[in-house]
Amino acid sequence: MVKKKTALTFTVNACTVLDISVNSRKEFTMAKTEYKLSPNEAIIIKQERIIHGGAIANFTDELILTNQNLVLISKGTFGRVKNIQAFPVRQIKVYNNQAQVILSKTRGGYPQIEVYLINGQENFGFESKKDAMNWINKINQLVTGEDLEINVPVKTAIPGTEMIADALGGTVDAFKGALGFKPKKSSIEAIEKVARKCSFCGAPVSGKKGQIVRCSYCDADQQL
Repeated sequence: MVKKKTALTFTVNACTVLDISVNSRKEFTMAKTEYKLSPNEAIIIKQERIIHGGAIANFTDELILTNQNLVLISKGTFGRVKNIQAFPVRQIKVYNNQAQVILSKTRGGYPQIEVYLINGQENFGFESKKDAMNWINKINQLVTGEDLEINVPVKTAIPGTEMIADALGGTVDAFKGALGFKPKKSSIEAIEKVARKCSFCGAPVSGKKGQIVRCSYCDADQQL
């Protein structure tokens, strides 16, 4: 009498389906404790200490972005893998040539990214805004092939104060010249202003050449 080999099908959150036989229990255990890349799949970025799952969730999960999937590895308090979910990147919505991945905050005030998929939404919390912005940019590059253009107003002085300061500076220089003092170079000549994109998140930053400025969006310091 020949025993008939029975196949079981397991569905993980309606996005990953595993087909295994009753006799391959060991293979199933490995599939549940680590994510295995497909032959034509490569890792782009991964990060531990991710929040996922609501207000009571902790920084226990791991997030992996490959060229095919956004993978969440849910872990317990002691690092034991509880579940693996794979969200195909082709299901991430795109509008105006930008992936629908938005920066927001968790209920606890931590930065998080909201990923809008064709069949729903997933939120992933990070410990720093800089990391969250990096993930948004990486996902956008993967989905659209372009860097993300972030239109964020940079903190500046009160509108009009720079014009008043320049006018006052010119008046003082003219007064010094009338008294025989050699006026200093104008502020335009002496100071070279620089405006460019933040090297970490792509938001606009500006200031004096050589000055170390802080991005008002991701709080990263950099020299102009």
